[in-house]
Amino acid sequence: MKHSKSISIDSNGFTLVEIIVTLVAAGILGVIFTQFMGTALDASWNTVEIVRDEAGGEGVMEQIIAEYVEEMNSDPGNALGTLVTNNTNGNYGPNVTMTYIDFDGAGNEIASGLSDNLKVVIRFSGPASPAITGRYSLTTILTNSRREADDQIVIY
Repeated sequence: MKHSKSISIDSNGFTLVEIIVTLVAAGILGVIFTQFMGTALDASWNTVEIVRDEAGGEGVMEQIIAEYVEEMNSDPGNALGTLVTNNTNGNYGPNVTMTYIDFDGAGNEIASGLSDNLKVVIRFSGPASPAITGRYSLTTILTNSRREADDQIVIY
């Protein structure tokens, strides 16, 4: 007696058509994802530049304030003038501006000649984009609150 062998072919894999359709769908989704995420990824380096430049600006501001405190403790009458002279000599870099200011009765800032208030502005570049450059700055107002060397010493 002969037994007939029945050959059964099990489908244990993917067909070529299924693989091609999957690759095409993945490619389309990849292009869509790149379009949506591409602009965010392109601009992500801006944050690093802003933080780096801000840290540099804060370092310069700390240097100015330290020199201000030192001058106020040694020669309070000339402290602001010494800072302006140091800035004119380029000690703080090109991005630092110092102007004497006063305030009117409404609290608005007005420029003045020599006064007891010195406005210090440090601009830092931030991102290289022309639309954004120069928008970032640190500002402080230093005052000539002590007149005599024997007034109370400020310790920071």
